[in-house]
Amino acid sequence: MAKRQLTKAQSARKNSMRNLPQLTLTNREILEGVVGRFGIDRKSKIVRRAGGISLNFKRHLFSQQLDFINDPSKRKAAVCSRRAGKSFAVSRYLLQEAIDNPGAMCVYIARTREAAKRILWNMLKDADKQYRLGIKFNNAALIAALPNGSEIIFTGANDSSDVDKLRGSAFALAVLDEAAFFNIDLKELVREVLTPALLDTDGTLAMISTPNSQCAGLFYDITEGGDYGYSTHRWTIRDNPYMKEAIVAIERDIKSGILNSSDPAYKREYEGLWMKDDRSIVYSYTEQNIYDQLPEDCFWEYVLGIDLGYHDDTAFVVGAFSEELEQLYIIDEFKQKNMLTSDVEDMIRHYQSRYELSKIVMDTGGGASKMVMETFKERTGLPIAAARKSADKVGLIRMLNSDLAKGCLMVKRGFELLREWDKLQYNLAGTREDKRFDNHLSDAALYMWMESRHYLFEEGVKAPPVGSIEYYKQVEDKIEERLMKQEEESLGYDESLWGIGYTSEDAFFN
Repeated sequence: MAKRQLTKAQSARKNSMRNLPQLTLTNREILEGVVGRFGIDRKSKIVRRAGGISLNFKRHLFSQQLDFINDPSKRKAAVCSRRAGKSFAVSRYLLQEAIDNPGAMCVYIARTREAAKRILWNMLKDADKQYRLGIKFNNAALIAALPNGSEIIFTGANDSSDVDKLRGSAFALAVLDEAAFFNIDLKELVREVLTPALLDTDGTLAMISTPNSQCAGLFYDITEGGDYGYSTHRWTIRDNPYMKEAIVAIERDIKSGILNSSDPAYKREYEGLWMKDDRSIVYSYTEQNIYDQLPEDCFWEYVLGIDLGYHDDTAFVVGAFSEELEQLYIIDEFKQKNMLTSDVEDMIRHYQSRYELSKIVMDTGGGASKMVMETFKERTGLPIAAARKSADKVGLIRMLNSDLAKGCLMVKRGFELLREWDKLQYNLAGTREDKRFDNHLSDAALYMWMESRHYLFEEGVKAPPVGSIEYYKQVEDKIEERLMKQEEESLGYDESLWGIGYTSEDAFFN
């Protein structure tokens, strides 16, 4: 059979193809081409498809991360160690919800806005490049806008003003990262802000964190106490297949002594376990400092300590002491946010009418506080004074802790002050209290303690046990003293023998 003769045009096309570079398509590119042309079933275990975008999250997540993300519970929490991959899992979780629910709004909340940006913002940008999602990033507002109309918002919850910014929104997914370390009332954030914001879409609230050293707070109650019905997950760095080299380094540091595997900090940071560490706690009380009933038949003096605030709590603590006892008793307390000057004045009058206070001490850290104090003094005529402050607050706290150790400071069982003491810890340098934890009742108690005079108590001579030699000697001395006095009274005083004596006037000279 004769060979087919090529036309000039065909021959030129064949020669030009020889000059083109030879390209090899990757499996990923072939898969994307097939998906883009034909689509793939949504139930596929390999590829998730939404709005023309195919994603394979499971290729990068290990089983514990997937269990957390795929858990259908609307309220869930995860306790993890450091470097366990919790933030990576959260980044993929937020993307999954935003892609699967066009027009949805998701929020990622860290302790501060800066922390939110540092932890997850760049991670989301990497995912955008990896999966070619076409996300538009607003670096000023920290909002990631997806092509399907969904948005992922990054924010902090450092104080009440940050929390207020979240009110009125509707979220499909809200994630609280490092939930054990927020310096605001986490219950308020969850109950008053996030829970209403999740109602419209029946959205999910997820909390994730390493444990804190106080073993206290909402996240502790949820994950350790089993409160509020949250589904709880746990994993550590040893479950993370991408951290094998880090695990080898940890084992090396344990062998060298740099790390102590029995130390509470190690248990928290590397094993994700709740382990209390009292070394960082500010106020050290024990069961000996707790009372149920105030001693009776004592003449009490009362002192009121006040720590002023507005966005933070204004706190009141009343202490009682007696010259008959060496203990100072904390007998009343109250704290509340957003109190006006008139509210504070009403509370002072209430305590004055109830206890007849001998002294009132008030925090005057700022100019406004001093103005408030002077206004109260003028209006009420009550004994209000500025709280004595020292540059060495840590030193004052150590002195108060000494009273606690000696059993000289008592707090009524169940007081909120004790719960504040359970959580309050020093910063890493040990130079001041950690701002993440409330100290308003603690400060009011400190001001009150400084003005109390329970330290003037002098212990009397104890009577010897009945039947002892000392007891009978004391009885003999008393009988002898009484007989001598009776004899003197019966004999009278003889001026002719002893003279007229001296009066007090003879001790002064002109």
